[in-house]
Amino acid sequence: MRAETGPMRFGDDWPGVFIRGDNAFFYMKVCEALTASNPVAAAGLDALKHTLASAQPRSDMDINKMKQFDECVEA
Repeated sequence: MRAETGPMRFGDDWPGVFIRGDNAFFYMKVCEALTASNPVAAAGLDALKHTLASAQPRSDMDINKMKQFDECVEA
């Protein structure tokens, strides 16, 4: 079992959206293509592009570490 891209909630907290790294990298590339041809879109997509790019971990980043997905998910 693995976490798939989509909505995710921990306990009673507000739901968030989890984006798997492989999906995030693709979406980041789409953002790059859009921003290259449209300067107005560049302003709105810049923060999203950086968030999606963070799916490619670097040694200098802080990453929230969770238990294995199957230990977190409720059946």
